[in-house]
Amino acid sequence: MLESGVVKSLRELARREGVDSSYVSRMVNLITLAPDIVATILDETLPPDVTLFEIAVDQPRVWEEQRARLADRKRFRRQNKGFGHIIHYPMLTPNS
Repeated sequence: MLESGVVKSLRELARREGVDSSYVSRMVNLITLAPDIVATILDETLPPDVTLFEIAVDQPRVWEEQRARLADRKRFRRQNKGFGHIIHYPMLTPNS
């Protein structure tokens, strides 16, 4: 819709689809993920302590940096069990 010009902004797309604009922004961020990270999401092999929400927010654009950030996150989580202030979200859906 954005590429075709049907809508002019992410905010307009969100309004048209009946979802929050922050949700649309997170989903747009997912299209820039490294292919192997996308594969782990689609294969449902993403580590259970890493959420799709975390991956969708503020990801680097460079694939190597994405991989490093994900690896650092997994290492940090293993070292800091009980990292309870992170909210775990289910897979993001338009009704989330």
